[in-house]
Amino acid sequence: MSIAIHARNITKISVQDQASSRALSGVFAESDTFLHIYSPDEQQHLDLVISHARKSLVSVFPGLQAAMGRVTNVDVTGIAVIENQR
Repeated sequence: MSIAIHARNITKISVQDQASSRALSGVFAESDTFLHIYSPDEQQHLDLVISHARKSLVSVFPGLQAAMGRVTNVDVTGIAVIENQR
């Protein structure tokens, strides 16, 4: 169980890093989604970039996935604020 949690945490850190890097660089992936955040300041426009990742967990116990009848996946999300000064 701790190996699965560790694998999820590593994936979460990676996806969060990607979201932050994309927010700073302005280079986004097609899979990213955006959410506008209202700001009362007319000079400050805020958006959230939301990055997603789904990966298969490494099978630690042979036959476990077959016994469960499914492949175990980890689905994580990373978010970052984009500050658009226009």
